[in-house]
Amino acid sequence: MPRRTLQKWLPHPDHIRQLPALHRFGHWLHEPGIWHLNRRSVARAFAIGLFVALLPIPGQMPLAALAAIFFTANLPIALALVWLSNPFTMPVIFYGTYWLGAQLSGRSVIAFETIQQNGWGSTLLLDLYWPTFLGGVLCGLVLAPLGYFLISGLYHWRMRLNRRRRNRLRQQRRGE
Repeated sequence: MPRRTLQKWLPHPDHIRQLPALHRFGHWLHEPGIWHLNRRSVARAFAIGLFVALLPIPGQMPLAALAAIFFTANLPIALALVWLSNPFTMPVIFYGTYWLGAQLSGRSVIAFETIQQNGWGSTLLLDLYWPTFLGGVLCGLVLAPLGYFLISGLYHWRMRLNRRRRNRLRQQRRGE
């Protein structure tokens, strides 16, 4: 992973600690592990961000922040990945998780017209939310480890590439 590029985009930890809204969380924000850009913390952040982004719950960002602090993952990356489920992608993601949850729980997929006729109140909570939640948890349980191992593998690949480049340069200097 290009660490310098990420460091340019991510806010500095001191800047975040100075925000007035975050003063009550100050002791948690002073944990150095949540700001480091290393293989483990970034891979953990990807896993947390992917898992939480697929959950159909309000308050995804606070949940991702608490998980990042608890698991010592990179906080800014975990929070940024939660925005994979933004207003533009949310219908596609949540329909996919609803469909998966409905298939696995043995329920039939409800047509939009049926929801409009019966009303949103009872239909939304009982017939739509639980299959969506089940599908989101299952997709998260699959995608979170995939994201973790993908990022970890990219770090290893990049490290090997840099090591080979340094060895070639070292051999060229010795040969001259």
